[in-house]
Amino acid sequence: MPGLTARDIHNKEFKRAMRGYDVDEVNHFLDQIIKDYIEFEKTIQTQSVLNEHERYNQIEQLLQQLLYDVQQIREENRQLREQLREQLKGSSNGADHYSQQFYR
Repeated sequence: MPGLTARDIHNKEFKRAMRGYDVDEVNHFLDQIIKDYIEFEKTIQTQSVLNEHERYNQIEQLLQQLLYDVQQIREENRQLREQLREQLKGSSNGADHYSQQFYR
């Protein structure tokens, strides 16, 4: 965050000098700076919110993809266990014990 705020700019007072600047001209210029500064701060805040929203959307998409992948892996795992059971049924009587030992 910048060191100056719009309020700091607004409240800044300068010493008067004999051959100094026109006070009204300086105040008018400072008013323009304050207006632009406030607009700039709003833009930064808006951009920050948009970036945060974008990050949340990306995280949500990644979570959805992860859930889909987990479901696919579970289904593939179920199919592989089913195939293994079928193969073990045909091979020997001890196959049930073997399949129970490694698969729940």
